[in-house]
Amino acid sequence: MIWSKAIEGFYFIGKENNIGFNSSINEYIDIEITPRAKSLGLDLFEFSGTSKEWDITINELSKHRSLNKSKQITYKNENIQNSLIKDNKLEKDFKLVKVDKNLFKSNIFNLNFLKNMILDWCVSEEYFLKEGVGFCILHNKRIVSCCISSCVTKNEIGSHTVTLKQYRNKGLAKGVINEFLRYCKANGFEPNWDCMEKNSGSRALAESCGYTKAFDYFLYDFKL
Repeated sequence: MIWSKAIEGFYFIGKENNIGFNSSINEYIDIEITPRAKSLGLDLFEFSGTSKEWDITINELSKHRSLNKSKQITYKNENIQNSLIKDNKLEKDFKLVKVDKNLFKSNIFNLNFLKNMILDWCVSEEYFLKEGVGFCILHNKRIVSCCISSCVTKNEIGSHTVTLKQYRNKGLAKGVINEFLRYCKANGFEPNWDCMEKNSGSRALAESCGYTKAFDYFLYDFKL
């Protein structure tokens, strides 16, 4: 059982039929995890398995709980070249920049918008600058849209994109995602995208940027 800082939840991996693990995990959750989670302000235990077999085990282990279930979808972009916008022009006074040390030192009004995005997924800004990648669109010294890496492995990279509400429906998200995809192609990464099935906006954006559904899985939670 592995804790994920980003989603504030757990992944169940390994052998789903491990009798020792399965017979003790509920007691461990109730006695060890619940008090610690509540002390951190968490009121849900959120988790998912890594296979259909784990789904069966999870439902069996949670029969005594009020278990909620939702579906997540993972997309991949396996043909980046065909997804790229050839002429990614921005309107006047909009500027696309890479997230780097210089951006953190610049006179940006809402720099905390970017910092909070990073810290949602990463242990520190310094670690992100070393291991991650991101792109922002600026307007009047303000970050208005940003796409950052949320998870980086040897050959795959996930991303998270946010655009300020008043700047949406202007194609800005596609602009930063396009630059992110260029980076992936140049550096040999396969881009991934994860969202809830019911998040039609995120799904539509992913598909408009050339991502296609790779697989789906269930996300579970119950109140602590």
